[in-house]
Amino acid sequence: MRLAALTFLVIGARALAHPQHAGGGPLAADLLHLLTEPDHLAMILAPLVVAGAAWFALRRRAQTRQKKK
Repeated sequence: MRLAALTFLVIGARALAHPQHAGGGPLAADLLHLLTEPDHLAMILAPLVVAGAAWFALRRRAQTRQKKK
């Protein structure tokens, strides 16, 4: 069952690929593509934003705990 789910996940992701996915092009071209396409850029920045928000929240929580002591 897990193998089937993984297979569908991989096939589904490949089906959503847009035509500019070169696959095997020069590394610089692939990196440029990843950093200039809005959908790729969003997938790169979203985890960074979530991690940054969590870090600030935990930092603020730690500061308020220190003030209570």
